[in-house]
Amino acid sequence: VDFLFVNASTIERRSNTKLDVEPAVIAGAAVAAVGAITWLSGANDREQRSKYAELEAKERAYQEERERLAYIEPKDVWREGELKAYDGSDEDGPLLMAVKGDVFNVWKGRNFYGPTGEYHIMAGRDSTRFLAKNRLEEESEDEKRVELNIAERANLEAWYWTIKNKYQLLGRLEGYDPKSTEM
Repeated sequence: VDFLFVNASTIERRSNTKLDVEPAVIAGAAVAAVGAITWLSGANDREQRSKYAELEAKERAYQEERERLAYIEPKDVWREGELKAYDGSDEDGPLLMAVKGDVFNVWKGRNFYGPTGEYHIMAGRDSTRFLAKNRLEEESEDEKRVELNIAERANLEAWYWTIKNKYQLLGRLEGYDPKSTEM
């Protein structure tokens, strides 16, 4: 039903709603309701993002502390006996290993090289022959005297570049003979 409204200056024709409210008011209320629902539905996302950012900050602080504790000053030359002190026994300290005459701090791989890790035998020492031979047991004295073959040298090369690209180089290993592993 249409009604004719008359005021002092104009005559207007308006449709009446069941609520007897202007259509513009209803449209405005609908827009406000949609906006509120949208904002409220995003509240959960904002809360999740906030929690995630907080967890990331805690993890970053934890990793920075681990890195600080595992830091060791690089030096030009290391003796093999010095490496033994850094075999992962100190669960927060540096973890060193030598490969092809280079000494690396492999603390980031503590799950591999630490006391409970699968490759713990390589920590705190020259691990060149272990890597070349893909071995996790000590060699006998007779086996140690046998030169690496070409396949073992190639295998060592692959391991060397993996480790070099992943871990911090700290210096050279004293007395290492590069001819024993060159291709």
